[in-house]
Order: sequence, then structure tokens, then C-alpha cells
Amino acid sequence: MSVIAPFSISVHDSKPELRELHFSFSSEFQQMSVEQRLETIRAYIESLLRQSQTLHNANEQKGLMTVIEISEQLLPHIQSDSLPLEQTLVVEMGEGGEGESLDELLS
Repeated sequence: MSVIAPFSISVHDSKPELRELHFSFSSEFQQMSVEQRLETIRAYIESLLRQSQTLHNANEQKGLMTVIEISEQLLPHIQSDSLPLEQTLVVEMGEGGEGESLDELLS
């Protein structure tokens, strides 16, 4: 079964102590109904969880778990259709990042 990635991720190191993850939603994902989006992102999370079980490198596991966590935090925003999917979502990581959760980062 092929899993559709709902977004692409790029990493930007804007400052030495701050890393930004940029999430750009695919046009295919943007065109789906809310229910299809939820199904797609849940399948994506499940595929990442399966992939994480095969990784032996701690840094790769940590990175994958970060993406899983952010993806899970996106679920309520996707369900409520309150996330502007045509815009790039920027998540700040590191000492310079503000906010504890995606809700705080989005506000």
C-alpha cells in the first residue's frame, strides 16, 4: 500500500541556536475533503511509526519522532479545517523557538 505524504519538509537553520522546519502541504492533499485529509495523515503517521521501528540511528529516530509528533498535533487543526494549507507552516525548534505546542506556535 502506497502512503501519500501530506506535506514536504525542509530544514532551515536561520541562527546557530534555531532550526526551522518548513511544512508545505501538497496540492493533492489540499484538494482532498477533510475526511480524506484525516485518513491520509493518519496513514502517514502509521507509516512513520512503522519506519521508526527499523531505524537504529538515534538521531534519525529523534527526527522521525519529531515529525510524528508534529503530524499528530496537526490532526485537530485538519479536522476543524482551520489550517491554511496553501501556506507553509513554520515550526521553530531549539532554544530560540517559542511555544511548547503546535497550538502555541500557530497562534
